[in-house]
Amino acid sequence: MTGWCVEYWKKEKKPEGSHAQMREQLKYERPEPENISRRYFDKYESATRFANSLFDTGTYFTQVMKG
Repeated sequence: MTGWCVEYWKKEKKPEGSHAQMREQLKYERPEPENISRRYFDKYESATRFANSLFDTGTYFTQVMKG
């Protein structure tokens, strides 16, 4: 039986402009391995639910991987 791994790390936020101005799109930047947190799940549905909940907070990038 293969499990699922969710890797997540904090997004870097740059305070620019006011709340009414458009922000530049955040670029995907993979951090150093020691800055990546991991959590393991038995079911894919549980892993994606956890990853989506972290991503929706707006402070984390997430990635679901098999293994």
